[in-house]
This record gives sequence, C-alpha cells and structure tokens, in this order.
Amino acid sequence: MRPRSDLAIAPVYLLAMLAFTAMVVPVATTWVRADVDAVPGTLIVFGMIMVVRLIAIESTRLPRMAPLVAAGFVNVFLMIIVAMSVPLWLLDDGRAQELRATVVTVYDGSSNPPSYDLAVGGVPIPGRLDDWPGDGTGAIGDEVVVVQDRKGLTDPRLPEQRAEDLEGDPRAMILPTVAVVAVLCAAAVWPSHRRSAVATR
Repeated sequence: MRPRSDLAIAPVYLLAMLAFTAMVVPVATTWVRADVDAVPGTLIVFGMIMVVRLIAIESTRLPRMAPLVAAGFVNVFLMIIVAMSVPLWLLDDGRAQELRATVVTVYDGSSNPPSYDLAVGGVPIPGRLDDWPGDGTGAIGDEVVVVQDRKGLTDPRLPEQRAEDLEGDPRAMILPTVAVVAVLCAAAVWPSHRRSAVATR
C-alpha cells in the first residue's frame, strides 16, 4: 500500500474501523447471546487493532500514534452506540409487536439478575428477557408483557425499557462520532512541515 500522499491513507484507516463497527450489528441481535457478547466484541476490537496496525506498517510513512490511538478509542465508543441502536432500528416503523408471554425457563444470573426464556401459546420466542417489571423477579409460569421485533432478531424487552431507549435515543450520536473518527484519522497522517521539508530534500 503506497499512497501518493500521506492523506490518501486516512480514508483507508476510517473504512477499516467502520467495517469492524458494522460487525457489531449481528452481535447486538439474538445471533449472539447477550451474556456472552463480550467475547465476539473483544474479538472485533482486537481484529480492528491488528488491521489498523497492518495498514500503518504497509504505509509509506508511519502515522502519528496519538491521534490514531484516539481514533481507535472513539471508534470503540461508536461500536457501543451502534450496539445500543440496533434494537431501536429493529423496533421502529411498526415492526414492533407487543406479546403476552409466559416464562418457561429461568436462568440464575448469580451476581446479575436472572434472565428468562419465554413462550407465547406454548411456542418459544427468540432471545431472552433480561429484566422483570418493577425490578422484581419472575418464576416459571409467570406472565409478562414484552415488546419484540416481528422477526425475533432482538431480545424481548419490557415496554418501559423501549420507552426509556427512545427517550435517550443514541442514534443521533452516530454521524458526529464518525466525523470525529475521520478527523482523527486525517490528523494521524497529516503531513507536518518537518516531514514535508525532509521529503523535498
């Protein structure tokens, strides 16, 4: 990878980071259990670090590490925002359905609150409920009203949880955060007067 100028590599850093951010989307659905999503999340962050390091090694000039590391940290924050936004995307535009479900399995969370497998009319629904109304706990056979997208891509949520998510909607932060990552990537490779003078000798 030999760009004609230092700045030509900035979009490569940005696109690499955004590609790994996109991998968070399936992790935030029922494809990966919420109690084990830290594992794929860690692998995604580690993969991003390795790819960005490879780009830096293959570049004509090494980037400034401080803004590049800062871009990586901000991009991890972007991953968190995207993960929080996925349920809102899937539940918007009339794609949410309210269900009266019955608890069929209770998972003891030890230090964490228990989680629940639910069924509607004897048919299991995807995902697990991680909360209970009124901060209480449920038992097998208890009924609870939940909201879930029609394809079952997200864990069932309490209606009040969805209301809280909509009130603190993080989606408005996505584009500004991407812009910050882009600026930091550009700052990491922006030619300095010293480097420009050395290059012209």
